[in-house]
Amino acid sequence: MHEFTPWFAKNVLYYSYDYSIFTNGSGDTSYDWITLLILFLWAIIGTIIWSIADRKRKSYVTCYYWLTTFIRYYIAFMLINYGMIKLIHAQMPPPGLDRLMQPLGEFSPMGLAWTYFGYSKGYNIFVGIVEILAGFLLFRKTVVLGALITMAVSINIMTTNYFFDVPVKMVSTALFLLSIFLLLPHLKPLFNFIILGKSVRLKSIGKPKFTKPWQNKMLMVIKITVIGIFVIQQISSLLNTQKLIDHYAKKSPLYGIYLIEGGNGANEIRTTIPKDWASIVFEYEGHATIRDMYYKKKRITPAIDSTENKISLNNYTFDYSVLENGDILLNKTFSDRTEEVKLIRQDPEDFELLQRKFNWIQEYPYNR
Repeated sequence: MHEFTPWFAKNVLYYSYDYSIFTNGSGDTSYDWITLLILFLWAIIGTIIWSIADRKRKSYVTCYYWLTTFIRYYIAFMLINYGMIKLIHAQMPPPGLDRLMQPLGEFSPMGLAWTYFGYSKGYNIFVGIVEILAGFLLFRKTVVLGALITMAVSINIMTTNYFFDVPVKMVSTALFLLSIFLLLPHLKPLFNFIILGKSVRLKSIGKPKFTKPWQNKMLMVIKITVIGIFVIQQISSLLNTQKLIDHYAKKSPLYGIYLIEGGNGANEIRTTIPKDWASIVFEYEGHATIRDMYYKKKRITPAIDSTENKISLNNYTFDYSVLENGDILLNKTFSDRTEEVKLIRQDPEDFELLQRKFNWIQEYPYNR
C-alpha cells in the first residue's frame, strides 16, 4: 500500500495534496483517506466477484459468525487500549506550565479539548473504565450489552473528533458503525423492549458446531491465548509508555514559571537578554518558552548544566544560582562589566484553574 496508494493518488485521482505522509499521530492523512477509498473499491469488486461465483449458496451463517467475531475483538481491543492509557492519565495529560501560560485564543480546537479532558484525572479514569467495558464484546452472551456500551462511547469520541478537529475521525467513525453493525440482528427486540416496553429475549450469535471435541477445545485454547497475549501486550505497552514519558518528558532542572526582572521594555542597559522578554517557562529538559512584552510566544532550546550551574540563553552562557525563595540569578561576566538578570519565580498554584477543587456545596456558580 505504501507503493500503490501514492501511485493511485497521482495517476488515477490526480490528487494535489501530500499523499506520501503515512499514518502518524494523525489517522486522517491524505494517504489514509485514499487507502480507504482503494479498500472500498476492492470491496465492491470482491463483492461482485464473490456474489457471481457463489450465487447458489443460500446463507453465510458460519462466515457471518467469524466476521462478527473479528469485529467484536477489533472494537474491544481498540477501546480497551484507549481505556488503559487513560487510567494512567497519559493520553490527555494534565495542563503543564506552558499550557497554563497560554491564552485561550492561542489554543487550537484539539488543544482546547485535550486540555479540558486532561484537567481531571478522575474523569480520565472514569472514561477509561467505560472504554475497558468494551471487554463485554469478547463473550457471545454479553455482545448486546458490550455493543450498546461501545456505541455510546464511540459516538462520544467520534463527535469530539469531528467538532474539535481531532485527526482520528476515520477510526472513531469505524468503531461507531461497527458497533451498530453488531446490534443490527437485535434491533427489533431492543425496539420492543426500550420503546414498546415488551418482554423480549435476546439471542446469542450461533456458534459453529464442530463434530470433534478436540476442535472445540482448540478453539477455546486459541481464544484464551489471544486474550492472554493482548493482556500481556497492554501491560507491556503501559510500562513502555511510562518509560517514554520519564525519558522524553523529563522536567527541566529549573522547572518553573519565571518573570524576567525588567523584562517589560525598560531602558536598562542589558545586552545578553532582549529587553522585550517578559517571562520564561522551563518545563521539559532542553526546552523553554519565552513570552515577550506583547505576550507573543517563542520557543527556545536552552542548555542547562545543573552540576556546573551554567545555562545558555540567547547565545550567551550564564552562571546561575537559585535563591532560597526560588528566584534564579543569572550572571554573565564581560571584560568591562558584569550583567545580572533576575528570574522571579511564580507559583503555578496561583492559577485559578489549579486553585479551584471539587466542592459539594456551592451557594453560587463559580464560573470564571
